[in-house]
Formats: sequence, structure tokens, C-alpha cells
Amino acid sequence: MDTQHRTVPLPGTSLSYHVTEPSADGTPVVFLHPWFGCWQFWTSTMERLAGRPCYAVDLYSPAAGEWSADAGPAALADAVVAMLDAEGLDRVDVVGNSVGGIVAQVIASTVPHRVRRLVLVGTGASTEGALPGFARAVDRWIAVGRDGGAASRAAAEDTIGMLFTGRPDAPTWETYVQAVLRTDPAYLAAVLGAARRLDLRPRLERITAPTLVVRGSEDCARTAEHAAVLAAGIPTARSVEMPGAGHSPMVDQSARFADLVASHLDEDVPHPTASSETAA
Repeated sequence: MDTQHRTVPLPGTSLSYHVTEPSADGTPVVFLHPWFGCWQFWTSTMERLAGRPCYAVDLYSPAAGEWSADAGPAALADAVVAMLDAEGLDRVDVVGNSVGGIVAQVIASTVPHRVRRLVLVGTGASTEGALPGFARAVDRWIAVGRDGGAASRAAAEDTIGMLFTGRPDAPTWETYVQAVLRTDPAYLAAVLGAARRLDLRPRLERITAPTLVVRGSEDCARTAEHAAVLAAGIPTARSVEMPGAGHSPMVDQSARFADLVASHLDEDVPHPTASSETAA
């Protein structure tokens, strides 16, 4: 899949993103990756949506500039909106996983008129109640960043491996690992810390976009309760659990996940409120 690499300037830094050229008209789709994932997590989904313009944002890219004044989901949401403005995109569909899903909620609740459809994957309105193993891994990364330490390959591999139930081929795995190792650990930690402090539950009612909430049954970070809170709090939402999938089902079960997303984005009738189902 061919993509164009573009950047948009931000105060003191910039945001990078990768764009596919559409084969037909359609609402642009913005993809926001999880922490310890990378924009390449979305490759299969973007291929499935080849008829639409797709924008895969590199949420790590601001770390290359002066980011220390403000790092977190709110600042990243502002950066994504700056990208929309630079690209002349008035209204988009947004798909976000984990921290990317938190950023997506901030965007959809702050500028709801700019989000037509929303997909929230392996995420929640707050990090309260995150499963212990993943929470401990996040604690370790926050400590490394706070103390000025360097990211180790072993720590990167351990954390990335928690995002899905299987392991991709060696070149793909190396792409994922290098995306994390190239990023300033202090930046990684700052965003994680800000995400932990953020509680979006009071803002969910502001989200007007029909929303699909997706959780893998083997998610090691987010519980069914996280998905239920999102589905209940967003006025027009439904939740789907993908059996056998992990925290990032676009990697685990790429074809099934892409079909779920495509179906949601193509749907004409809004979802009923707070319904729940299991993906076939």
C-alpha cells in the first residue's frame, strides 16, 4: 500500500501522518494508534477502505520537537484538528485504539460537528479499572520517563506483545519495536500520565457521531465494563466484542476488524443506544 508522508507544524514541533490516495469519493477516515503501537497497525484496515482517503496519524511524531510544555491526549487532539484544518477536511470519520481512542473521544466531544462516524477500540472514558498486568507495565514506562532513563528493547517488546494475542512476522514486528524505541521515553511517559489523569465520562454525552465500541475478548488492558461505559454514555452507540482478539484487534484479526469498521462507516441508519453484541 502506497502512502504519502505529510507533516503539519505545531507550536515548537510538528505532527506527521500518512495519507492514502482514494480510488473513489468518500468521507476521509482518520486513524489514531495505541501507545506502544504505531501508525502501521492500521495498514490492513486502510487497504480494506481503499476507496476512501485515509489519514494514519503518527502520535509519536511531536516527540521530535519541543513537546514538554503540554503532552497528553488533549494536546494530541488539538494537533489532529490542526491536521484537519491543514488538509481542508471539514468532517471525517475517526478510528482510535487505546490512547488513540482517548484522543478520538476528546476530538469527538470537543468538535462534534467535525466527526461523522466514530470507532473506539480497546479503550475507555477513563483508565480507572485497567487490568493489573497492563497497568504495571504502564507504571514502569512512566517511571523510566520520569527518571530520565532509556527505553530498553526488552521492555518495548514485552509491552508491544501485550497488545495482541499472536506475533506478526519478523519485519512487521521490527517495525513496531523501532517505532517505540525511536520515541523519547519522557514523551511516552508524559502522555501516559496525562491519559491516566483524564476522565472523559462527563463528556461522553457531547459525542453526536454514531459510535461503534470494539473490544477484543482477550484484551489485557481494558475490561468489558470500559466498553459498557462508553456504549451507555455516548448517545448513539453500540458495542461489539471480538472473540479471541486482544487489545489491538486490527492486528490480531485484521480482516474481521476491517469488515466491522467498513460496515459501521457505510451504515446509513444510526445505531440504537447502548446495545451490545458479539462479532461473528
